[in-house]
Amino acid sequence: MKPERHPREDDRLRELRRYGILDTDKEREFDELVEIASDICEAPVSVINFIDEGRQWFKAEVGLGVRSTPLDTSLCGHAVLQGDYIEIPDTLDDKRMADNPLCTGDPGFRFYAGSVLKGANGLPLGTLCVLDHRPRALSDHQRKVLRVLSRHIMRELDLRIALDREQTLRREVDHRVKNSLASIGALLSMKARRETDSAARLALEDASNRIRSLSSLHAELHELDGQASVSLQSLFMRIEIDLRQLLPEGIQLTISVGDDRVGPQLANSLVLIVNEFVANSVKHAFGSGHGSIKVEIEAKGDRWSLVCCDDGSAGAKEAERAATGSGLGTRVIHSIASSMDIAPQWRADGYGMELKLDSSTANSVG
Repeated sequence: MKPERHPREDDRLRELRRYGILDTDKEREFDELVEIASDICEAPVSVINFIDEGRQWFKAEVGLGVRSTPLDTSLCGHAVLQGDYIEIPDTLDDKRMADNPLCTGDPGFRFYAGSVLKGANGLPLGTLCVLDHRPRALSDHQRKVLRVLSRHIMRELDLRIALDREQTLRREVDHRVKNSLASIGALLSMKARRETDSAARLALEDASNRIRSLSSLHAELHELDGQASVSLQSLFMRIEIDLRQLLPEGIQLTISVGDDRVGPQLANSLVLIVNEFVANSVKHAFGSGHGSIKVEIEAKGDRWSLVCCDDGSAGAKEAERAATGSGLGTRVIHSIASSMDIAPQWRADGYGMELKLDSSTANSVG
């Protein structure tokens, strides 16, 4: 007998497609579940199947060797119309299956037991079932295991939907954050260009610079794609491009960094320190309007170092001022370094300022 359509067949099929499970590759998580069901129920055949339009499709199977069969001969097509669980001790004694070629053949399926897989709206999508070539019955323990495994299957599928929804929301939030940061940075730059007061202009440029650095870090983190570390080379390529756009003509910037990866927290700290050093150099180091700033970063395993230097006119007084953190920029650097339990090393000899941080003197962050 051909299985009847579910009374809410259209709704049922929509729910099935919402899970996006049809025609996906085999997965070990599901293969192991049918293996467990087969072993515990002592059945040669076990499948996780979903009743699609015109076919039943198997996500995982033991002892069957195919991924789909026509719905006309589906035993599970009958099961989804009957409660949460169905057990047929002898299929040839059941009028729905007595003429089914899968049961009447040699060897035919003479025993069937299936626990129905239901979607979040309660509609049946398929079954976790076991089949045997001889009439028989399951024990209470075997029936319980079949029901528990079927609930586990649906929890896994529901979790995947929740994760997909969360990732979609995250992508939308990340996109909006990226656009917002870009808009704020652009507005600050426009205001800085129009500002006639030099102190206000410098403050706006500094704020714009920090927003751009934050935007670059956000973009790098957004592209991690599930990874737990940041490529310093990729990140500081963005940072260098952004900073060069803000540097006055005549001042050169070079950032040297290997293809190393670090945690997001350390990456953020390095970006902020470099940003503050460059901003300080632009403000205080180059009275002539010409000069260069160099940044070198190295990270190997748990060890990393950062060296920032310029060829400006800083001397002992400026080095002492930086070491005590009396300026806003140096206070920011000292604060970040302190959070990493590292004391920044400053050196100046009248031909420029150098800042060095080395994780070998403390615990690394990241």
